[in-house]
Amino acid sequence: MCEKAKVGEILQRAYPDVGSADPVSYVSELGDSVQALVYSRLFWPKLVEIEGAVFVALWGDDREYIDDRLRTPAASNSWAPMAWEEVVDSFNTFEVAHIFRQNRGSADLVESADRELALVLVSAWGARLGIAYPQRRFEVRYVEADEKMDSRVEVSQVHPSLVPPQGWSEERRAILPGTSGGTHGNS
Repeated sequence: MCEKAKVGEILQRAYPDVGSADPVSYVSELGDSVQALVYSRLFWPKLVEIEGAVFVALWGDDREYIDDRLRTPAASNSWAPMAWEEVVDSFNTFEVAHIFRQNRGSADLVESADRELALVLVSAWGARLGIAYPQRRFEVRYVEADEKMDSRVEVSQVHPSLVPPQGWSEERRAILPGTSGGTHGNS
């Protein structure tokens, strides 16, 4: 089934009164400019650059939150070390089912909608990153649910390689103040 037909089927199941298989019909029938503004940042997200890494910002106050988390050492020394790239990628992993606090319809309808939305986000976010950072290459991909996480969109910088910031500690999973290097794992 083609993407448009699948989306049309999902929308028909959720909103049978609209009576159309064309996804575009639902915009004027169900939406308004305020809703469009709310969702505009989902489809064309704010991007935040911290320590040379790009982060997709979906939650509000992302710069402050991410910067604080990157500078707060792990609470336990028993946690496995994490390379800078792994930490950046962890912030750029979005489980589609957890982007929203509400669901409409049955579990199978929501699961189908989450998958189709994720595929749209992959294309939109790839375009957004390419326009904002034309000198860099990113991989934006959809990953099916597995034993670790629900289905998700993952964003990774492919080129140039991310360089750990001054003071990065893999063991503490943080940028430590007053350190001259840290453990980068690539050294």
